[in-house]
Amino acid sequence: MSTWSRPNGTAGDISLIRINLAAARDNPEDCPLARSTNARPLLDEDPYPPYVAAPLQGFTLKPLMDALDRIEHDGRATSKVIEQLHSTRGTFGLWNRPPAHPGLLEWTAAAISQYLAARAADQYRRQVAGLLPTHPVRYAWVARRTLSKPDFRGVLAYETTAWGRGYVAPDGSARDLWLLSFGAAKPDRPASEKATAAYVAAYGEPCIGGGRHPYQVATFRTEERDQVVPSRVRVIDVGCGDGTTTTLVDWDRHEVDQHFAADAKVVLSRAVGDRNARPGSSCVRCKALSGCDALPRTPNLLSVASSTQPRARRSVSVSDLRTYDACPAQYHLARQLKLKAPRLENGAIRRGRAVDAWLNDRHRDRPAGGCRTALQTIDRSAWMTGTFSLSDDEADQGAKMLAHHEAVCPLAGLGDHEQVLVQHRVSFFEPVANLVWIATPDLLHTRAGGWTWRETKTSTGRLYEGQPLLRQYPQLALAVLILHAGVLGGDVTRSRVELELLNADDVTLEELDPSQPRVVREAHDVLEDLLRPWLQDGSFEPTPGRPCADCEVLAWCSPGQAHLTATAAKPEDR
Repeated sequence: MSTWSRPNGTAGDISLIRINLAAARDNPEDCPLARSTNARPLLDEDPYPPYVAAPLQGFTLKPLMDALDRIEHDGRATSKVIEQLHSTRGTFGLWNRPPAHPGLLEWTAAAISQYLAARAADQYRRQVAGLLPTHPVRYAWVARRTLSKPDFRGVLAYETTAWGRGYVAPDGSARDLWLLSFGAAKPDRPASEKATAAYVAAYGEPCIGGGRHPYQVATFRTEERDQVVPSRVRVIDVGCGDGTTTTLVDWDRHEVDQHFAADAKVVLSRAVGDRNARPGSSCVRCKALSGCDALPRTPNLLSVASSTQPRARRSVSVSDLRTYDACPAQYHLARQLKLKAPRLENGAIRRGRAVDAWLNDRHRDRPAGGCRTALQTIDRSAWMTGTFSLSDDEADQGAKMLAHHEAVCPLAGLGDHEQVLVQHRVSFFEPVANLVWIATPDLLHTRAGGWTWRETKTSTGRLYEGQPLLRQYPQLALAVLILHAGVLGGDVTRSRVELELLNADDVTLEELDPSQPRVVREAHDVLEDLLRPWLQDGSFEPTPGRPCADCEVLAWCSPGQAHLTATAAKPEDR
């Protein structure tokens, strides 16, 4: 009898397991139940969700991979492929591809050149070293293991994949697997991920198919070199944003076997066997969501959802909505597609992170008497180097802010029996809008049967009185609705939402009661105003303006660049 049974809310076959590199990373933020159900491609949601066409391409690397296929496998000229990329909006004439956002097209065009330059540089290095060149492999490598009867998991076949671009030497003696990163090449990846990628490169067979079906070996179209088990494999991380590369793995077969046994096997076994639920962003793609008891439902939190067009399940946070409100294109490119140009944080942001880190560490320790007894542990010199790199003045301001926190520390006088949760992720599902909401308050704690939700902000000034508090800080509005809806449980009449605003001169503490109808109505209106346009948008057009100067996706936004050019030409308008 299988030790892994179908979760509630699923139907189908569990006899096929397919592991990819995402599962091999063992990310603690991922949901184990979602990971193990997604590793079973023949398992479906029950009821099966209706198909909803995506308005825009949501897989960042898909247009790039399609373009590189045409260059590397079909021998087309790079300039012609880039021209076709733009003329077809990234679909290359395929009917089942959603169009790409103009910003993604700009990024992809630049990434094509960066990637090909990185490949050329690698081939030159191999030539100088006297090594054979490597040539593109058209088919995916899949390490397959089939059984004569179901094992203890009820599985008849195991497939291990590593999504990337494969290359092989003419005699099959060497294989390279290139993993793609959006910006610069990653300096390293988890040991389990590297070992799994190397294992697939060493033992994978060229295959076709996949999707919701088992892979089929492409023996009828592969060359003789593809039938050879390589003696050496490399796994290379390439930065599509700047063309940098990192050789993560350069192992012979013995080393591959050693690392896979030591670093990957236990992680992969846990990935396909763990059924614990951890609600969060994984819920968006989880096959077991409809039967999951760990994700709270709030069907009537925001009525705005009922008037919108159907969309595939999405996740959203207040930070997402604020970014969208500033510029839809920035939201789509930076938050959905994860395309962010590297930039230096200003001193105020780094100071705020330093203060937050100190508070989080102290609150996790739950010092007796709150943070008053821990203020002597502030290390200003540590703030001035390393992660935060604050100036002497910025470090001094941060220390003064923490000194003011002492008077309002929520842990002062809190009983030992009360719960304290630091940076705890809160997730819930709105079925009507098909939305997974995600929030991460700075601090949650119980007190006398209710919950207190504390958000802490740092500022050089005092609280602005020209705009309602919930409009200034809409994350407080979401906190009000979450506590009012009972997502965390507890007595709502004893619950509170708090804003702690720290500056170098004093501290302001504002309190909101989630049981008061007036507060709930205002919170609802604030979030509805942010949510409605986001729900209905399918194009995410840019809204050029003053924020363009500091936009993290400006490099791929022609309207934003044009706006800054026009503004620079008319300094009197600034």
